[in-house]
Amino acid sequence: MASLLALPPAFALIRYQVHVLAERPEALAQVRRQVPDAYFVQGDGQVFILAGTFVNRSHAQRRQAELEQLGLPVRVVSRQDKDPPLPPALLAPPTAPPFDPQRPFATQVPNPSRDPRLEERVRRFFPQAIEVRYRGQPALQTGTFSRLSLAQEQARWLTAQGLPAVVVSLAEENAASPPPAQGERYWVLVADPSGEKLAALEQLLPGSLPLIYDSRRVVRTGGFADLATASEQVRYLASHGYEAGIFPADLRRSQPILVRDSPPSLPEASSAGFWVVVQAGEEALPKVRQFAPDAFVRGSVIQVGTYRQRANAERARRSLAEAGFDARILPVK
Repeated sequence: MASLLALPPAFALIRYQVHVLAERPEALAQVRRQVPDAYFVQGDGQVFILAGTFVNRSHAQRRQAELEQLGLPVRVVSRQDKDPPLPPALLAPPTAPPFDPQRPFATQVPNPSRDPRLEERVRRFFPQAIEVRYRGQPALQTGTFSRLSLAQEQARWLTAQGLPAVVVSLAEENAASPPPAQGERYWVLVADPSGEKLAALEQLLPGSLPLIYDSRRVVRTGGFADLATASEQVRYLASHGYEAGIFPADLRRSQPILVRDSPPSLPEASSAGFWVVVQAGEEALPKVRQFAPDAFVRGSVIQVGTYRQRANAERARRSLAEAGFDARILPVK
């Protein structure tokens, strides 16, 4: 009896695709009013629009009837799961737009082997994803953001869909600096519960940054793409008397620490120095105090810190920006 109830394997694997036989951008815009995730694909030597994949033929035919009302030729084609996916067709391959300083963070899905299956899956969710280079290899950029937290949210969502994504700092890329920490796989961390090791580590390894990682205060001395290079730095630190470890470069487990100058503040009469400020708002002060407990409202801004050195003020501003705050540097008045 069980064998009589079993579905034939071929029946269980069949899918029905809706193809709109058009390759004009205007046609794609029409179709997307009804099917937002439609996109161009190519097959059998032609380009057309994939407007849906269904298990039930009647559902595919219903979609066909809806799209035919737009005056476009539509067909329903049966395919099996074992058939290779139709590769996306880029009639005019999009290129990365000019860098927008208002949107300095991006979410990217690395695709070093140019796997068409991965590209198809990304474009199902983000048809307008653009091709970029991530650490010198192909990748798909799915969006740019004004705040790091928004880019992280999209990266986490993509990863949950089985599409491992990374968050990169476009500002650092456009400044021709080394790849940002967000795009690295491993961090070398040195425990620094009292903050006393930071200055010496900055001298030893310029670019070291203080962080809270898994609720512990540490110094990130470097970020690396491979374990071997990270291990070299661990050995180098050990030779200078520091015990370091290698940890995942995970932004979800870390947050910045704003570092003060020494001395920690300047008298208002001082003619040298810099303030780091954030625009004041009803809910802004409690949030800023999570990173800088001594922050206070000064007129229309929240004063986060006072610094003798411009470099330290700039580092604090970047840390606040990564936490989602619109921070500025002002000369001490």
